[in-house]
Amino acid sequence: MNRQWLVYMLSILCGLAPAAAHPQSVAPAPRSYAADLGTLYGERYSLQVLKDVCIFVQPKTRAELQKAYGGWLERNEDLIEDLDIRFQAMVKQVSRDENEFARVYGKYQGAVMSQRQVQKDELLALPRDELLGQCKELPGYLRSANSNIPARYPDEFKTVYGKK
Repeated sequence: MNRQWLVYMLSILCGLAPAAAHPQSVAPAPRSYAADLGTLYGERYSLQVLKDVCIFVQPKTRAELQKAYGGWLERNEDLIEDLDIRFQAMVKQVSRDENEFARVYGKYQGAVMSQRQVQKDELLALPRDELLGQCKELPGYLRSANSNIPARYPDEFKTVYGKK
């Protein structure tokens, strides 16, 4: 793989998955390893943003949302760790040495954080009834098998892992 291609693919990866703004809808993504890795990698952060926004607008739901999200994280823990490793491996491939790796990794982690803020702002801009509806559905969704990353994104999972 050449370096420019990897840098391009990392920029796609850091666009992350916007789908958590509405857990039942999934935007179509181009079939590429980096784009699909970005979708899988971004699901954790998208759900975290939605959970955090829901807690912000309805503080009394904190315990229920934290518990549901914690259960989701636990069910997806091994996969999330592997996705982190794959993300780091892509950054390593475009880095010439450890110093560049640290700089580039920090850059892309900053892009992840920026995307989370954009998603938060988009959620908070929704009509209140729509946002509250999503918040009401979130705990049940997080507890369901449909929220597991491979179930939610089977095509992306197949691209990254070669299996469904």
